[in-house]
Amino acid sequence: MLTIKKHALKMGAIALAMGFTFAACSDDDDNPTPATRTKEYKLSKSATDATQVGSIILTENADSSVNLAITLKASAKDIKHPFFLISGNVASPKTDTLVRDSIAGNGAAATKVIWNKVDSVMVNGSKRKFTFDSAVQINAFSKVYYKAGKDSVIAIGNILKSVAQ
Repeated sequence: MLTIKKHALKMGAIALAMGFTFAACSDDDDNPTPATRTKEYKLSKSATDATQVGSIILTENADSSVNLAITLKASAKDIKHPFFLISGNVASPKTDTLVRDSIAGNGAAATKVIWNKVDSVMVNGSKRKFTFDSAVQINAFSKVYYKAGKDSVIAIGNILKSVAQ
């Protein structure tokens, strides 16, 4: 009986030593890649027609920078569709234009990257850090026109903080 207890004690000590060895060799110390976030905002045909015709996607990168891209489900071939990001929301726009650019139409779905790996912005002459959390605090909406000089909106929608309003 005493031999069995000694044998069990030795086996328990060996198992304990092996447990410490394996725990010390664990890869738990590696820094995991932080989870990134993505938010998609719907663009509609008009303020009164909710048919989705495109989207704006805000993406957080692993380095905390952000991307913002606009996609139209359909575009007119060889037409530059002007788009604007405007302060405020569709129901009560402000006068500040945040971004003015165009999307090259190709006769099919078209995408334009608005921000690519943006990590800082200039505010009143000072450089400030810009993150996903900063971006979602902006009150804005997007408006896309058929072409310059023609007042026909082909996509519109609240984005960023304006969606919650």
